[in-house]
Amino acid sequence: MNYRFLDQVVALIERQGNRLDGLRLRRALGQPFTPVEAESVLTPYQFRDGSWDYRMPEEQPERIGSLGGTIHCMRWLREFGLSEGAQMTHTLDFLASIQAADGSFYETKAKLAHSPQKWLKEDALIDRFYFTAAVPMRLVSLGRGQHPIVDPAIGWLALHWHDWALVTGTWYNLWALECLYPKSPGLSAALYWRCHATALDWLADLDAQPLTWLLDALHGAGFPVDDPLIANGLDRLLALQGEDGTWQARDDSTLETTVTALRLLHDYGCTTEFWQTHKPRRRTKPRRLWSPRWQKTTRS
Repeated sequence: MNYRFLDQVVALIERQGNRLDGLRLRRALGQPFTPVEAESVLTPYQFRDGSWDYRMPEEQPERIGSLGGTIHCMRWLREFGLSEGAQMTHTLDFLASIQAADGSFYETKAKLAHSPQKWLKEDALIDRFYFTAAVPMRLVSLGRGQHPIVDPAIGWLALHWHDWALVTGTWYNLWALECLYPKSPGLSAALYWRCHATALDWLADLDAQPLTWLLDALHGAGFPVDDPLIANGLDRLLALQGEDGTWQARDDSTLETTVTALRLLHDYGCTTEFWQTHKPRRRTKPRRLWSPRWQKTTRS
Protein backbone atom coordinates (compact mmCIF):
# COMPACT_ATOMS: atom_id res chain seq x y z
CA MET A 1 0.00 0.00 0.00
CA ASN A 2 1.19 3.48 -0.81
CA TYR A 3 -1.28 6.03 0.50
CA ARG A 4 -0.78 9.62 1.52
CA PHE A 5 -0.03 10.26 5.17
CA LEU A 6 -0.38 6.58 6.07
CA ASP A 7 2.09 6.74 8.92
CA GLN A 8 0.36 9.64 10.63
CA VAL A 9 -3.08 8.09 10.12
CA VAL A 10 -1.92 4.84 11.70
CA ALA A 11 -0.45 6.80 14.63
CA LEU A 12 -3.71 8.73 15.08
CA ILE A 13 -5.86 5.58 15.13
CA GLU A 14 -3.49 3.82 17.51
CA ARG A 15 -3.58 6.85 19.79
CA GLN A 16 -7.30 7.67 19.72
CA GLY A 17 -9.01 4.48 18.60
CA ASN A 18 -10.41 1.59 20.59
CA ARG A 19 -9.76 -2.16 20.21
CA LEU A 20 -12.15 -2.43 17.29
CA ASP A 21 -10.55 0.49 15.46
CA GLY A 22 -7.16 -1.13 15.98
CA LEU A 23 -8.21 -4.54 14.65
CA ARG A 24 -10.03 -2.98 11.71
CA LEU A 25 -6.87 -1.01 10.91
CA ARG A 26 -4.83 -4.21 10.89
CA ARG A 27 -7.39 -5.76 8.56
CA ALA A 28 -7.24 -2.65 6.33
CA LEU A 29 -3.45 -2.87 6.15
CA GLY A 30 -3.54 -6.56 5.27
CA GLN A 31 -2.00 -7.61 8.58
CA PRO A 32 -2.92 -11.00 10.11
CA PHE A 33 -5.53 -11.58 12.80
CA THR A 34 -7.47 -14.63 13.96
CA PRO A 35 -11.24 -15.24 13.95
CA VAL A 36 -11.09 -15.79 17.71
CA GLU A 37 -9.48 -12.40 18.13
CA ALA A 38 -12.12 -10.72 15.96
CA GLU A 39 -14.97 -12.42 17.82
CA SER A 40 -13.50 -11.27 21.13
CA VAL A 41 -13.29 -7.67 19.93
CA LEU A 42 -16.89 -7.72 18.62
CA THR A 43 -18.45 -9.42 21.66
CA PRO A 44 -19.21 -6.19 23.59
CA TYR A 45 -21.23 -4.86 20.67
CA GLN A 46 -23.74 -7.73 20.52
CA PHE A 47 -26.60 -8.23 22.95
CA ARG A 48 -28.00 -11.50 24.29
CA ASP A 49 -30.94 -11.43 21.87
CA GLY A 50 -28.52 -11.25 18.92
CA SER A 51 -29.03 -7.54 18.18
CA TRP A 52 -26.13 -5.09 17.96
CA ASP A 53 -25.15 -1.54 18.83
CA TYR A 54 -22.15 0.14 17.22
CA ARG A 55 -21.02 1.81 20.47
CA MET A 56 -19.13 0.33 23.39
CA PRO A 57 -20.86 0.15 26.80
CA GLU A 58 -18.51 2.80 28.19
CA GLU A 59 -19.41 5.13 25.33
CA GLN A 60 -23.13 4.88 26.03
CA PRO A 61 -24.05 2.89 29.15
CA GLU A 62 -27.78 3.10 28.39
CA ARG A 63 -27.44 1.78 24.85
CA ILE A 64 -29.84 -0.80 23.47
CA GLY A 65 -29.67 -3.22 20.56
CA SER A 66 -31.53 -2.23 17.41
CA LEU A 67 -32.20 -3.27 13.84
CA GLY A 68 -30.34 -0.20 12.56
CA GLY A 69 -27.35 -1.01 14.75
CA THR A 70 -27.43 -4.64 13.65
CA ILE A 71 -27.43 -3.69 9.97
CA HIS A 72 -24.43 -1.45 10.62
CA CYS A 73 -22.46 -4.01 12.62
CA MET A 74 -23.05 -6.83 10.13
CA ARG A 75 -20.48 -5.02 7.99
CA TRP A 76 -17.87 -5.97 10.60
CA LEU A 77 -18.86 -9.63 10.46
CA ARG A 78 -18.17 -9.60 6.74
CA GLU A 79 -15.03 -7.52 7.14
CA PHE A 80 -13.53 -10.06 9.54
CA GLY A 81 -14.81 -13.11 7.66
CA LEU A 82 -17.21 -14.17 10.42
CA SER A 83 -20.15 -15.37 8.34
CA GLU A 84 -20.19 -18.59 10.34
CA GLY A 85 -20.14 -19.11 14.07
CA ALA A 86 -22.13 -18.12 17.13
CA GLN A 87 -22.24 -14.37 16.51
CA MET A 88 -23.71 -14.83 13.05
CA THR A 89 -26.16 -17.44 14.33
CA HIS A 90 -27.40 -15.11 17.07
CA THR A 91 -27.72 -12.30 14.53
CA LEU A 92 -29.88 -14.46 12.27
CA ASP A 93 -32.05 -15.48 15.20
CA PHE A 94 -32.63 -11.84 16.09
CA LEU A 95 -33.52 -10.88 12.52
CA ALA A 96 -35.94 -13.79 12.19
CA SER A 97 -37.62 -12.82 15.46
CA ILE A 98 -38.48 -9.28 14.29
CA GLN A 99 -39.47 -9.92 10.67
CA ALA A 100 -43.07 -8.94 10.04
CA ALA A 101 -45.57 -11.46 8.72
CA ASP A 102 -45.51 -9.77 5.30
CA GLY A 103 -41.73 -10.23 5.06
CA SER A 104 -40.79 -6.63 5.78
CA PHE A 105 -38.56 -5.21 8.49
CA TYR A 106 -38.83 -2.17 10.72
CA GLU A 107 -36.98 -0.90 13.75
CA THR A 108 -37.90 -2.66 17.00
CA LYS A 109 -40.52 -1.19 19.31
CA ALA A 110 -38.07 -1.49 22.21
CA LYS A 111 -35.53 0.69 20.39
CA LEU A 112 -38.12 3.26 19.36
CA ALA A 113 -39.41 3.51 22.93
CA HIS A 114 -35.89 3.74 24.34
CA SER A 115 -34.48 6.35 21.98
CA PRO A 116 -36.93 7.65 19.35
CA GLN A 117 -35.40 8.59 16.01
CA LYS A 118 -36.94 11.79 14.63
CA TRP A 119 -36.37 10.71 11.04
CA LEU A 120 -38.21 7.41 11.53
CA LYS A 121 -41.93 7.48 10.81
CA GLU A 122 -43.62 4.09 10.80
CA ASP A 123 -46.38 5.24 8.48
CA ALA A 124 -43.78 6.36 5.92
CA LEU A 125 -43.09 3.54 3.49
CA ILE A 126 -39.60 4.82 2.75
CA ASP A 127 -38.19 3.73 6.12
CA ARG A 128 -39.69 0.23 5.98
CA PHE A 129 -38.30 -0.09 2.46
CA TYR A 130 -34.83 0.84 3.72
CA PHE A 131 -34.82 -1.70 6.57
CA THR A 132 -36.33 -4.43 4.39
CA ALA A 133 -33.79 -3.87 1.62
CA ALA A 134 -30.77 -3.53 3.92
CA VAL A 135 -31.27 -6.87 5.69
CA PRO A 136 -31.10 -9.15 2.60
CA MET A 137 -28.36 -6.95 1.16
CA ARG A 138 -26.20 -7.62 4.22
CA LEU A 139 -27.05 -11.32 4.32
CA VAL A 140 -26.22 -11.83 0.65
CA SER A 141 -22.85 -10.12 1.23
CA LEU A 142 -22.20 -12.61 4.04
CA GLY A 143 -23.03 -15.61 1.87
CA ARG A 144 -26.35 -16.09 3.71
CA GLY A 145 -28.65 -15.30 0.81
CA GLN A 146 -30.42 -18.65 1.19
CA HIS A 147 -31.59 -17.95 4.73
CA PRO A 148 -35.40 -18.25 5.07
CA ILE A 149 -35.89 -14.57 5.91
CA VAL A 150 -34.41 -13.38 2.60
CA ASP A 151 -37.05 -14.45 0.05
CA PRO A 152 -40.02 -12.99 1.98
CA ALA A 153 -38.14 -9.70 2.35
CA ILE A 154 -37.40 -9.56 -1.38
CA GLY A 155 -41.00 -10.49 -2.08
CA TRP A 156 -42.14 -7.48 -0.07
CA LEU A 157 -39.66 -5.23 -1.88
CA ALA A 158 -40.96 -6.44 -5.25
CA LEU A 159 -44.35 -4.95 -4.43
CA HIS A 160 -42.79 -1.50 -4.13
CA TRP A 161 -39.54 -1.22 -6.07
CA HIS A 162 -41.23 0.14 -9.19
CA ASP A 163 -42.10 3.31 -7.23
CA TRP A 164 -39.17 5.45 -8.37
CA ALA A 165 -39.85 8.22 -5.85
CA LEU A 166 -39.65 5.61 -3.09
CA VAL A 167 -36.47 4.05 -4.46
CA THR A 168 -34.71 7.41 -4.73
CA GLY A 169 -36.13 8.89 -1.55
CA THR A 170 -32.94 8.07 0.34
CA TRP A 171 -29.56 6.76 -0.80
CA TYR A 172 -29.72 3.28 0.78
CA ASN A 173 -32.89 2.23 -1.01
CA LEU A 174 -31.24 2.79 -4.38
CA TRP A 175 -27.94 1.15 -3.41
CA ALA A 176 -29.57 -1.90 -1.87
CA LEU A 177 -31.49 -2.70 -5.05
CA GLU A 178 -28.25 -2.55 -7.03
CA CYS A 179 -26.59 -4.93 -4.61
CA LEU A 180 -29.50 -7.38 -4.71
CA TYR A 181 -29.48 -7.64 -8.51
CA PRO A 182 -29.35 -10.24 -10.12
CA LYS A 183 -30.12 -12.21 -6.96
CA SER A 184 -33.69 -10.93 -6.87
CA PRO A 185 -36.18 -12.52 -9.28
CA GLY A 186 -38.33 -9.83 -10.83
CA LEU A 187 -35.80 -7.03 -10.42
CA SER A 188 -35.40 -6.12 -14.06
CA ALA A 189 -32.20 -5.16 -15.82
CA ALA A 190 -33.86 -1.88 -16.83
CA LEU A 191 -34.52 -0.96 -13.20
CA TYR A 192 -31.01 -2.02 -12.21
CA TRP A 193 -29.38 0.18 -14.84
CA ARG A 194 -31.63 3.09 -13.91
CA CYS A 195 -30.46 2.70 -10.31
CA HIS A 196 -26.87 2.39 -11.48
CA ALA A 197 -27.02 5.58 -13.57
CA THR A 198 -28.63 7.53 -10.75
CA ALA A 199 -26.11 6.31 -8.18
CA LEU A 200 -23.32 7.33 -10.55
CA ASP A 201 -24.89 10.76 -10.90
CA TRP A 202 -25.07 11.13 -7.11
CA LEU A 203 -21.40 10.31 -6.47
CA ALA A 204 -20.12 13.88 -6.64
CA ASP A 205 -22.54 14.91 -3.86
CA LEU A 206 -21.41 12.24 -1.38
CA ASP A 207 -19.23 13.10 1.58
CA ALA A 208 -16.72 10.56 2.89
CA GLN A 209 -18.98 8.69 5.32
CA PRO A 210 -21.87 7.86 2.96
CA LEU A 211 -19.38 7.24 0.17
CA THR A 212 -17.65 4.54 2.22
CA TRP A 213 -21.07 3.04 3.03
CA LEU A 214 -21.86 2.87 -0.69
CA LEU A 215 -18.50 1.41 -1.69
CA ASP A 216 -18.63 -1.11 1.16
CA ALA A 217 -22.10 -2.27 0.08
CA LEU A 218 -21.00 -2.59 -3.55
CA HIS A 219 -17.85 -4.45 -2.51
CA GLY A 220 -19.98 -6.88 -0.52
CA ALA A 221 -22.11 -7.47 -3.61
CA GLY A 222 -19.04 -8.28 -5.69
CA PHE A 223 -18.80 -5.15 -7.86
CA PRO A 224 -15.41 -5.16 -9.65
CA VAL A 225 -12.96 -2.28 -9.61
CA ASP A 226 -13.58 -1.47 -13.28
CA ASP A 227 -17.29 -0.84 -12.74
CA PRO A 228 -17.81 2.93 -13.21
CA LEU A 229 -19.45 3.21 -9.80
CA ILE A 230 -16.41 1.70 -8.12
CA ALA A 231 -13.79 3.44 -10.25
CA ASN A 232 -15.37 6.88 -9.91
CA GLY A 233 -16.25 6.25 -6.27
CA LEU A 234 -12.67 5.37 -5.36
CA ASP A 235 -11.46 8.39 -7.31
CA ARG A 236 -13.74 10.61 -5.24
CA LEU A 237 -12.73 8.83 -2.05
CA LEU A 238 -9.08 9.67 -2.66
CA ALA A 239 -10.03 13.28 -3.42
CA LEU A 240 -11.85 13.56 -0.08
CA GLN A 241 -8.84 12.57 2.02
CA GLY A 242 -7.87 15.48 4.25
CA GLU A 243 -4.46 17.04 4.67
CA ASP A 244 -4.08 15.18 7.96
CA GLY A 245 -4.67 11.90 6.13
CA THR A 246 -8.14 11.22 7.55
CA TRP A 247 -11.55 11.13 5.95
CA GLN A 248 -13.70 13.52 7.96
CA ALA A 249 -17.20 12.41 8.97
CA ARG A 250 -20.11 13.60 11.08
CA ASP A 251 -21.21 12.14 14.41
CA ASP A 252 -17.68 11.49 15.69
CA SER A 253 -17.23 8.84 13.00
CA THR A 254 -14.00 10.10 11.47
CA LEU A 255 -11.85 7.22 12.72
CA GLU A 256 -14.36 4.58 11.61
CA THR A 257 -14.76 6.24 8.21
CA THR A 258 -10.99 6.53 7.78
CA VAL A 259 -10.39 2.86 8.53
CA THR A 260 -13.19 1.85 6.17
CA ALA A 261 -11.68 4.02 3.43
CA LEU A 262 -8.25 2.42 3.90
CA ARG A 263 -9.75 -1.06 3.86
CA LEU A 264 -11.69 -0.39 0.66
CA LEU A 265 -8.59 0.97 -1.05
CA HIS A 266 -6.67 -2.10 0.10
CA ASP A 267 -9.35 -4.58 -0.96
CA TYR A 268 -9.68 -2.98 -4.40
CA GLY A 269 -5.91 -3.02 -4.90
CA CYS A 270 -5.67 0.73 -5.36
CA THR A 271 -1.92 1.32 -5.50
CA THR A 272 -0.25 4.46 -6.78
CA GLU A 273 0.43 2.66 -10.07
CA PHE A 274 -3.28 1.91 -10.48
CA TRP A 275 -4.24 5.56 -10.24
CA GLN A 276 -1.49 6.58 -12.65
CA THR A 277 -3.02 4.38 -15.35
CA HIS A 278 -6.74 4.63 -14.50
CA LYS A 279 -8.55 7.91 -15.13
CA PRO A 280 -12.28 7.61 -14.37
CA ARG A 281 -14.71 10.17 -15.63
CA ARG A 282 -15.43 13.18 -13.49
CA ARG A 283 -18.52 15.32 -13.32
CA THR A 284 -17.50 18.97 -13.36
CA LYS A 285 -20.65 20.52 -11.94
CA PRO A 286 -22.16 18.68 -8.95
CA ARG A 287 -25.87 19.15 -8.45
CA ARG A 288 -27.67 19.58 -5.16
CA LEU A 289 -29.92 16.73 -4.18
CA TRP A 290 -33.53 17.67 -3.65
CA SER A 291 -34.39 15.36 -0.79
CA PRO A 292 -33.84 16.57 2.80
CA ARG A 293 -33.60 12.89 3.76
CA TRP A 294 -30.31 12.72 1.86
CA GLN A 295 -28.43 13.77 4.98
CA LYS A 296 -30.16 11.44 7.41
CA THR A 297 -28.08 8.85 9.17
CA THR A 298 -29.00 5.22 8.61
CA ARG A 299 -27.69 4.04 11.95
CA SER A 300 -30.03 3.98 14.93
